[in-house]
Amino acid sequence: MTLVRRALFQVHLWIGIATGLYLCVVCASGAVLVFRIELQRAAYPELLATRSSGPTVDMARILEALAQEYPAHRVAGVDAPTAARSTYLAYVTHGEELRTVLLDAGSARVLGELPESSLIRTLQDLHFNLLTGRRGRTINGIGALCLLAMCITGSILWWRGRMQRRRGLTVDLTAPWPRMLRELHEVVGIWTLAFLFLWAVTALSLTFPRQFRAVVSAISPLSATAVPSSDVAGATSAPSPSWTSMIASAQQVRPGWHVARIVLPRADNDALQVLFAHKQPTPSGTRTLDLVYVDRYTGRPLAQHSGAKSSFGDAIVAWLRPLHVGDFGGFPVKVAWLLLGFMPALLFATGASAWGARIWRPTGQPANWPDRPE
Repeated sequence: MTLVRRALFQVHLWIGIATGLYLCVVCASGAVLVFRIELQRAAYPELLATRSSGPTVDMARILEALAQEYPAHRVAGVDAPTAARSTYLAYVTHGEELRTVLLDAGSARVLGELPESSLIRTLQDLHFNLLTGRRGRTINGIGALCLLAMCITGSILWWRGRMQRRRGLTVDLTAPWPRMLRELHEVVGIWTLAFLFLWAVTALSLTFPRQFRAVVSAISPLSATAVPSSDVAGATSAPSPSWTSMIASAQQVRPGWHVARIVLPRADNDALQVLFAHKQPTPSGTRTLDLVYVDRYTGRPLAQHSGAKSSFGDAIVAWLRPLHVGDFGGFPVKVAWLLLGFMPALLFATGASAWGARIWRPTGQPANWPDRPE
């Protein structure tokens, strides 16, 4: 082993020892969360799987129902039913309080709220924030860098020349068990390398979004989208239009499209955001929705932002989240992401076992077990 390979081996080894258990927890929790909506639907069928007969009510009717049920709260946004969720989902706030409300799509009846404390929410908080808030998210970013370093060093260590390339893709089951463990570690690592690298990069984009977008923009400039504002002066000139008329105004910009989501104004100069999808119900894993802004005082459309991306950098940014959570290819991709999410645990177990076999070897056994035969 050359001096460079020895150095890379030490880097790979000690990063793996230092972060192995952490990566097992984060990746395993993320693997389970791939089926988050299915788990929630199973846990709360009365909230997520209920659907009365009749056509789906429109978004304005949902806003009216929320105003009646939560008069002291502000509605932050509403999501229409999707292919995976048959009910409307809304967020209402009051001060620092945030509630997740589910409403029947056929009657606009409030079905209830998702509990603030549950196993699924704890699992989400563990995966995203390590149960420690913003500090945990920063640690996750550092962990993503560590995983990226292990992917790079591991791939270099795996490569022993073209002659051994095929041999490095299989495990010799007749080899002594310490070498078989090491070969299993190498084979699992190289077969899952692309996915681990992908998750490390996309995790970086989610934990350090501003810095990541700056890097992407340096490679391929991102489209600059100015966010329009409502004309505050219009608040005193005439009565504010109803939500129904504002949504109808946005639909004139996207005739025949389905209102998939609305985001209500928070500040005085914010505009109403109406997001459209091509189909109803909204397809699961939709990467981009067409966005139309509406002046909250005049009810006129201000601008529209098409989901079509104009640069390679925009396409990269649009794919980051779907690739990380695996919601772009239906059930087969979800199953693949679930299984692959447990591979870091297998890598940690085989790597630690192979390392232990080197440290606590039988008396008289050489420190380095024989390499793969030529």
